[in-house]
Amino acid sequence: ASIGSFGATLKFVVKDFDPATGLPEGEEGYDDEYMLEDVEVTLADQIQKVSKANFAAAWDEAGESTSGYCELEDMFALTSMNSIEQAVASVISFLGLQPAERSDRVPPGKSSHTLYLAGVFRGGHQVLVRAKLALGDGVTMQLTVRSTEPQVAELIISTVG
Repeated sequence: ASIGSFGATLKFVVKDFDPATGLPEGEEGYDDEYMLEDVEVTLADQIQKVSKANFAAAWDEAGESTSGYCELEDMFALTSMNSIEQAVASVISFLGLQPAERSDRVPPGKSSHTLYLAGVFRGGHQVLVRAKLALGDGVTMQLTVRSTEPQVAELIISTVG
């Protein structure tokens, strides 16, 4: 899922070269162009992964009313996911955030799991994410985003949805 896309065209000048010398045969050439595939910009392209040594402390601090962080939360049904492990890998890849406290590792046989993620959105905006995952008919995810920029939290929630 992309947050935007744009077309791309490669424009260049074609010149004839002498195959024996590898040098151009004169200065002249002609303009040509080649249409490329559209470039898609994803959410993960906008985020730099950041390791948090103590995610729990950072999460608690970001939850305080004086922290400057805003919080948004929503529920999602990941119906195409067949396991918690698959959902964890997909969420990490989609969001482009760094897993914290080894939460990217799901213990065997678990039907629920909490994933902690951290990063910095373009412009230096801190992002912390908690994804509570539960296996049922597919995977249900309660996604909580805390960010220093309200629009970043809104973008993350809306892009997942």
